[in-house]
Amino acid sequence: IQEMSLGLENPSIAYTFRCIGKLHERFGYYTNAEDLFQRALKIDERVFGIQHRETADCLEDLGELYERMGDLVKAESFDKRALEIQEKALGPEHPNFASGLNNLATVYMQMGDDAKAAPLCQQALDIDEKVLGPYSPATTTSLDNLATIYFHLQKTNEALEVEDKAEQTRLGMLDNILSFTSEQQRLNYETQINCYSLFASLNNAPRMALTILRHKGVVLDSLLEDRIVAQASQDPEDRALIEQLGPAKQQLTELLMAVPKDLKLETLKNRAEKRDQLSRQVEQLEGALAQKVAGFGHARRALSVTIEQVQKAIPPQAVLLEFIRYERDLGNQKWESRYGAVILTSHGEPKWVCLDAATDIAKNVFLYQQAVRDKERKDEAKLSTALHQLYKQIWEPLEAQFPPDTKTVIISPDASLNFISFATLLTPRDQFLAEKYSVRYVASGRDLLREPVKSSSQEMVVFAAPDYIAGGQINPAQTGLQLLPLPYFAKNAAELATQAKGWNWPVRVYLGAEATETQVRDIHSPRILHFSTHGFFLPDTIKGPDRFSFLGYSLDSKKTQTQVILKNPMYRSGVALAGAQVTLDAWQCGEIPPTDTDGILTAEEVGSLNLHGTWLVVLSACDTGIGEPRFGEGVMGLRRGFVQAGAQNLLMTLWPVFDVPSGELMLNFYSKLHQDNNPSQALADVQRDWLVKLRSKYGLLPAVVMAGGFIVSSQGPVQ
Repeated sequence: IQEMSLGLENPSIAYTFRCIGKLHERFGYYTNAEDLFQRALKIDERVFGIQHRETADCLEDLGELYERMGDLVKAESFDKRALEIQEKALGPEHPNFASGLNNLATVYMQMGDDAKAAPLCQQALDIDEKVLGPYSPATTTSLDNLATIYFHLQKTNEALEVEDKAEQTRLGMLDNILSFTSEQQRLNYETQINCYSLFASLNNAPRMALTILRHKGVVLDSLLEDRIVAQASQDPEDRALIEQLGPAKQQLTELLMAVPKDLKLETLKNRAEKRDQLSRQVEQLEGALAQKVAGFGHARRALSVTIEQVQKAIPPQAVLLEFIRYERDLGNQKWESRYGAVILTSHGEPKWVCLDAATDIAKNVFLYQQAVRDKERKDEAKLSTALHQLYKQIWEPLEAQFPPDTKTVIISPDASLNFISFATLLTPRDQFLAEKYSVRYVASGRDLLREPVKSSSQEMVVFAAPDYIAGGQINPAQTGLQLLPLPYFAKNAAELATQAKGWNWPVRVYLGAEATETQVRDIHSPRILHFSTHGFFLPDTIKGPDRFSFLGYSLDSKKTQTQVILKNPMYRSGVALAGAQVTLDAWQCGEIPPTDTDGILTAEEVGSLNLHGTWLVVLSACDTGIGEPRFGEGVMGLRRGFVQAGAQNLLMTLWPVFDVPSGELMLNFYSKLHQDNNPSQALADVQRDWLVKLRSKYGLLPAVVMAGGFIVSSQGPVQ
């Protein structure tokens, strides 16, 4: 259109070439990108001249492209030309000139000439601090680059000093971001922060510990604070925000998942506008809640936490392990994903341990999950190898740094380590780790500081063995996900209710067709909430029969199916309640029943439940602990949803559990819980005994499958 209406020499054409070129560059189609950038450059040079800022922008694009291609000589040439133009056209104190300085410095860093890069970075930093101030992304980038250069030049003190300054700018920006943005905006910002690499590469344990404690899980923490402050407020406007947020998210879920039946263009446009309007409304409501927190002068707990505060919450004979996946600096602008962990005890200096490459650990996590999910249970040798290897990779280097009297280990996992039941790892003596330590879990070490809130209710509420058809009809030809009935869980729930009544616990049980989503929504902060049903984590694409594609629905021409794409994992994770199978079949037909009564309780919906003060939520079902791991931000799925709703202790499963021993283990868990009033310790004791007993009777694999998949993640002091 531009070519026909404007002609081939119009600068708008050049800009379009650059935009398309950047897309090709992102996909790795470097030859195509180079051609487009060169065509844009010729137009800009003819139209604007060789000394114009538009020409400089195009030269910068080419410099970045050649840097990606590894042609550093060409990259240097184009960056130099761009920089000369920027200095003349914009002046020596313009932020774009500072950006150009950083670009050229990065090329020199890749060449291994850090001495040449250092003055360029320092000059860029001086400009950014003067013009943009300390709390800008450009200033942080300049600080990070300069600190990295000092590290490469083995100027450790200078590197630490500059990176400390960079961390302060990150915290300042993060404080602002958390004070007015939506959840998705906060998550997006966190993914752009690289706050661990340099401190880890310098092996500086105190700074690494403090950075992890302040950044890890900060988005979830901020959302909890928003909700708690608003609920505690006496201002009706604050409570109204929460009341509006739930229905808005529910409507948005329906529009995101539903395939439209009316395919008229005007109808589809109206639908897209409604969806965008709801998205903006959700973001505005979440942002408004954040502003309320800032308005109360309520400082973000995470951003001001200290190592000493966390250490005081660690009991004697216990250690806290803060795992993190980070990028390790290999020099010449090359990085490797690795795992590491900070070790904290009740006193003394923190310790930092660098672990294996993330890819090597991920291979054994995959073998571990593959073995426990094999329905035929034939890969015992594979499981044994994975458990021994994981012990060697992620536990042995840490254990060597433990105090000799350590009995309890509090684990804050990260990335794929969230899907390991550490209790099942095998020591060199072929013992379960559970036989040696009491294993606990937290999302972050900061969770040890959270003050428990008591619910006014002492009731235990149980949802078990839902009727997944619940009076509806299913179409086997369309079914993509089969929810098998769980009759044993009905019997187990009855036994649990009898047990609870014997302890004088008030208890309500919902079975079969009564185990509905509506009943769950009506629950308000019970002391214990128990689910015995299927959990699931759907792929990000749900396919249905052939339909028109429009704005968010992509047409698969080969399979002639529309794809409902759900990028947010909180919409794809959930528990199945009465009628869930009918809903799943409807999805396969491109139909979306009303989400508030569809039998599918998504993690996003869970986050809107009122569980403030609920002491314990038990998800005694299959796959309730899985989801999408986010580096430094936990697992986006049910576990996040229930914590966001207010649950203080959450028992989950990392793979399917159907066997009779798993139900009996739950009964033993509640008996121990009744005695000790400590969910984490109750599971640790019962799980240890069952792992040993089942291994002796059935072998390693059945023992791990039936008893190893349970974990408890807690908030509050360790008992």
